[in-house]
Amino acid sequence: MKFSDFKSVEQVIAKYPLARKKTRFLPNTTIEPSEWFIEDIDFALSMQTDVESEMYFRECFIFPFIRYIWKRYPTLKLWVNRNLAYKDELTGESDYFISQHVESVTSKIVGKPLLVVLEAKQEKFTEGWGQCLAEMIACQKLNDADEIVIYGIVSTGEFWQFGKLKHSTFTRNLYAYSIREPSYVLGALDYVFGECEKQLTNTS
Repeated sequence: MKFSDFKSVEQVIAKYPLARKKTRFLPNTTIEPSEWFIEDIDFALSMQTDVESEMYFRECFIFPFIRYIWKRYPTLKLWVNRNLAYKDELTGESDYFISQHVESVTSKIVGKPLLVVLEAKQEKFTEGWGQCLAEMIACQKLNDADEIVIYGIVSTGEFWQFGKLKHSTFTRNLYAYSIREPSYVLGALDYVFGECEKQLTNTS
């Protein structure tokens, strides 16, 4: 079944039973962005029209935030528009996912564990979380290690929501974040990346 076939969390849980809860698991930390970063985001906002493609939000808002934090964690590898598949059961192309960085001659080897998936959805959080959770479950099955926490992010570019999958419990963070306060988005991303790096240390 393709990830895009899942239109809601309820549809995913009907096929893969999970406990659900909402709680504040992200600390209220911030990272102050550089002046050039703010200028780039402000420019993209000022040039935004009433009708933009999903790719505009990915390229102008989502990827800059991810890259800004990713540069702090060279042990992690970001994959963009990469196929992700668990047998024929869960398949599709993920907007972004993060794994262990593996040095290889071909640079085509996706390292394990798989740690984060991120879906860009234009004002469609319900559909976005359905697809994202399906991808999180695929990562968990590919890792074959329930103790590894898989983080999920759904973003419209302007708003960011965070979740995590541990064992058989899917948890959504109580609050979403807005790029009106970029330091909080960066702080949340830094926490997720940091937790992923810790897991690499613990599983190595």
